[in-house]
Amino acid sequence: MSASRGDTTHESLPGKVLVVDDEEGLREAMTAILEGAGHQVETAPDGVAALELLAQDPEFDLVIADLRMPRMDGLELLRRVRDLYPEIDLLAMTAYDSWESAVEAMRLGAYNYLRKPFRDNDEVRQAVANVMRVRRFRAESAPEAFASSDALIGNTPQIVRLKDVLRRVAPLEGTVLLTGESGTGKSLVAKIMHYSSPRRQGPFVTISCGEFAESLLESELFGHVRGAFTGAVADKKGLFEVAEGGTVLLDEVGEMSPQTQVKLLHVLEEREVRPVGATETLKVDVRLIAATNRDLAADVEEGRFRTDLFYRVNVIPVHVPPLRERREDIPLLAGHFLARAARRMGKEATGFAPDVLAILMSRNWPGNIRELENAIQRAVVFCQGAVLQVADLDARPVVPAEEEALASAEPLGPPLRVDVPAEGLDLDERLGSLEERYIRRALEITEGSVTRAAELLGTSFRSLRYRIKKLGIDRRDL
Repeated sequence: MSASRGDTTHESLPGKVLVVDDEEGLREAMTAILEGAGHQVETAPDGVAALELLAQDPEFDLVIADLRMPRMDGLELLRRVRDLYPEIDLLAMTAYDSWESAVEAMRLGAYNYLRKPFRDNDEVRQAVANVMRVRRFRAESAPEAFASSDALIGNTPQIVRLKDVLRRVAPLEGTVLLTGESGTGKSLVAKIMHYSSPRRQGPFVTISCGEFAESLLESELFGHVRGAFTGAVADKKGLFEVAEGGTVLLDEVGEMSPQTQVKLLHVLEEREVRPVGATETLKVDVRLIAATNRDLAADVEEGRFRTDLFYRVNVIPVHVPPLRERREDIPLLAGHFLARAARRMGKEATGFAPDVLAILMSRNWPGNIRELENAIQRAVVFCQGAVLQVADLDARPVVPAEEEALASAEPLGPPLRVDVPAEGLDLDERLGSLEERYIRRALEITEGSVTRAAELLGTSFRSLRYRIKKLGIDRRDL
């Protein structure tokens, strides 16, 4: 591992860092790398020596500790630093491919971990820069100080690339289009971009376009004046006006009607809104982040989404990968969700039985991170001790079984034959009928659970709830 002094690729506020490792060569290399990035560095050969150094000088910003060391291992050191010096941030290092240790380090409060040997010096500099960036936001009392790229848990190449994209995109003013399957964390990514941007002191406002009927969505976005329609008994500010100086996240933007698409295009081009029923426009200063789990380019080709609006929202495209493409992150995510669920429920659960992580990594997770979090929360509810067992995880039929049942689609009849009669047909009616059959079948499989049905159908809870209401499906009749 070569050290490069003077490399300023990852600029961040300089910090005071304590590196703890029993390998002298690694301590020297880490010192050269971090001092070259502007940090002040001290080292210790093991946990005992590190605690002695901290007792003499506790004014460190960050402790980077190997997890396997003589006299005191890294996990015990991290535990003691967390208890004695809660203002110091933590990073873990390990040369061992041990998910259990990595999960435990995250549970103890480590922001992330570095796997030895490092891919390159840049990985070390970037990991420390992430921590210093979070500390800066905390010092500035940002309302969401945790929301930096480091809030994305994971070390796979897909997440490393996404974090790098967010660091470069967040300070910009361009409109962003977030794409990715339902449950991948697009809302978190949008929040990271807002609180990592110059607009972080302004409002962060989010709305799901699939949740509202067309007339209501326009009122929510652009506001209305008194008397604009029945029930409009007073003026109401739209979300674009509420978010002045901040960021608006339009989730499920592909569900927007053509009429509302035209009005959104006007907002993006003219930076002004006209409340429903008003005669005058209002200037607005907001950054727009649009999110969708649909293929908007295909929707443009099929005439469901305006071409000009697509180019306006797709200025900076950012893709959030599905969980099945980053399986190695599952143990870290599971550990994070376990610690949070146990804390909220007052349970003692602190770890996983060996077979549990193997099961979690083997599943396809069609509902992505949201489904994984729900599974861990359910397991914590049924867990009776400190360690989650397979029986806790399988306290109810697992989603893959439901997914398989939906895929068989027996209640939908024989394979669909596509034919267009000479006299023509009503395409919307046909598609609506097919959509209703799939929704009904998904609700039957999940015993009426809209959340689980949405996971099976690859859509959001709000979007499915809107479609159920639109189609007049009564879950009591299933």
